[in-house]
Amino acid sequence: MREGRVRGVPGDPLEIIAGTASAAFATDESGRIVVWNKAAERLLGHGAARILGKPCHEVVCGKDVFGNRFCDQECSLLRMVRKREAVHHFGMELRTASGRTLRADVSVVAVPGPRGSQFTIIHLLHPVVPVPETAEIPGASVAGDQADAAPVPLVAAPQLPGRSGSLSEREVEVLRLMADGANTEAIAVSLFISHTTVRNHVQNILRKLDVHSRLEAVSLALRTRLI
Repeated sequence: MREGRVRGVPGDPLEIIAGTASAAFATDESGRIVVWNKAAERLLGHGAARILGKPCHEVVCGKDVFGNRFCDQECSLLRMVRKREAVHHFGMELRTASGRTLRADVSVVAVPGPRGSQFTIIHLLHPVVPVPETAEIPGASVAGDQADAAPVPLVAAPQLPGRSGSLSEREVEVLRLMADGANTEAIAVSLFISHTTVRNHVQNILRKLDVHSRLEAVSLALRTRLI
């Protein structure tokens, strides 16, 4: 899910966030961080133990794509959720624990609390890794007018140094869907395969890329132009 307010979502925000491989955190109606998953720790470098309970704007220090301050005490997301307005996904620059800037696509889900004034805002972070325009696409032909039409091969994806093997065509398809934020069920539906088959493909991807999570696999694939 990429946008909007969700009503009647089963489970608490911790369970929802724990079920996603994406970097995710949640804030309460006062704007304080109440959940911060492991993927968010790896992505932004902040350990949950040190930032839980802190105001969100003090941790992520978000700016818009033009460098203007986005996050502050008067959070626009809080205002929109209180007014029951849909929040569409948006791009934002975040500050990591080391002080560097990270650009990410942010999807927001608002989960109503037991009282009308209570709610939790789940933030899903999808890192944006820019690829230089002059970067060569592996396997693409650059001969004459055929350059634009040359397909990018899915089979025989480049083998990475120190990795245990290249990905199969199906594994690349699964990896691309993972990069789009698809969960196991969505991947199974898209590729007309079972949940068990999806999980087997994911495990093979993690093993071949020598990573420990779906987020790490997608991040590595984007950095190395596997997808």
